Amino acid sequence: MELCERKFPTYFINAESEIKSATELHHFDYPRKQHLINNHYLPKKEPLKIILTSGASCPDTVVDRVLFRLLSYFPGAKSVDEVMEEFS
Repeated sequence: MELCERKFPTYFINAESEIKSATELHHFDYPRKQHLINNHYLPKKEPLKIILTSGASCPDTVVDRVLFRLLSYFPGAKSVDEVMEEFS
């Protein structure tokens, strides 16, 4: 996360439930050690690229649920299967 925040807007979350909507995100500001709410966290640009990363102790299912929550806000986006086919 520390590397990403040098170049990009970066948000630390613990679960998909912290993504309240396409405009509201509850996250933890690590440097300030406080919980914040960010409105309009998703940029209005297309194509939009999102980097999703996690630590070794984060269960894969949590990462999957975050990924699918974010994808739900982009109905025209490729499915995970379509994207993975490109790497087969």
